[in-house]
Amino acid sequence: MRRQEAAISPAEVNVHEERLARALDVLREGVDAGAMPGAQVCALRRGQMFLHAALGTLDGERAVTTDTVYDLASVTKPMATAATLLTLVEQGRLTLAASVPSLLGERAAHLANVTVLHLLTHTSGLPAWKALYRSGTGTDAALAAILRIPMGAPPGTKYEYSCLGFILLQHIIEAVSGTPLDELARTNVFEPLGLTSVTYRPPGELHDRIAPTRSDETVGEGEDAGKHIVGLVHDGNARGVGGVSGNAGLFGTAREVAAFGDAVRQGGACSQRLFGAPTTARVLASQIKPEVGAHTLLFFAQGNGLCPSGDLLSPRAVGHSGFTGTLLTLDPEYDLTVAVLTNRVFSDPTDGSKWLGVRRKFLNALAAALC
Repeated sequence: MRRQEAAISPAEVNVHEERLARALDVLREGVDAGAMPGAQVCALRRGQMFLHAALGTLDGERAVTTDTVYDLASVTKPMATAATLLTLVEQGRLTLAASVPSLLGERAAHLANVTVLHLLTHTSGLPAWKALYRSGTGTDAALAAILRIPMGAPPGTKYEYSCLGFILLQHIIEAVSGTPLDELARTNVFEPLGLTSVTYRPPGELHDRIAPTRSDETVGEGEDAGKHIVGLVHDGNARGVGGVSGNAGLFGTAREVAAFGDAVRQGGACSQRLFGAPTTARVLASQIKPEVGAHTLLFFAQGNGLCPSGDLLSPRAVGHSGFTGTLLTLDPEYDLTVAVLTNRVFSDPTDGSKWLGVRRKFLNALAAALC
């Protein structure tokens, strides 16, 4: 077992040590206030890790370590779904301008004006969420349920963060590649970056390292509302399709989430570059009209209230968060990548307001430590 809190080494990356210690104190105070049982954080600057720490507990008893594995929730969207799709685009197997029916056939004919880009940037007109598992479990049932949902605003005219759109992207990826999303994400993204802890459906031998969650979504017969979950994805729709979904399902550690972010941002010393330079530019800047919203090909951008950037990071900061209490933030202005993972839903499966307050304060305190 590693120590519960790893050493801080800020000198070589121009970070103020006392202020950095204060940022960790913010997370400790969040644990004490019941915002989350514990947390794991990893931060890199200029490709060098200067913070890697674990705080609190998994479940009120067992200590979090830097090896603890967390349910990443919607951080799955950029790390697995969007990143994998962009590798297909870079390989010339798919275009962002392709329409949904051209990829999924006549069953999606009513989505004729919806493109891959609309789905990636949450401007497709699809609503945010629906309990698809109530219409039946399995991937076919989920897809059929989405395709029955009436469209809202015309594509490209309104930003609405949509888990349903990313479930459609999973089906597009699998239709184009002929390979399940989890296998292709492993081959095209995780293995090239050396990410060994990041996985869908973690095997049983990892379960002792996994932070438990608690969900009020009952999927299938025999599930109890409010049950504790270990090794199964928290999200009900992802659970309903067997754990591999375009909107959620990944598990991993803060170190490897940060390594992914650093590879996307600039191909730092701890990882190789994931994308070519033109793609990298588009994943770090918003790709939709400012009057519609702010979203890159992977992340929430500044101007989007969902972007986990606090108050002090630069206007170039981008990032993504997850319902379980997870975040990945990149700031090219300050050569910064930071991942924070929690299982805040273990404390309260519905209200995340305490964690959101801690998140903002932590990112502010971390920004203050950058020299």
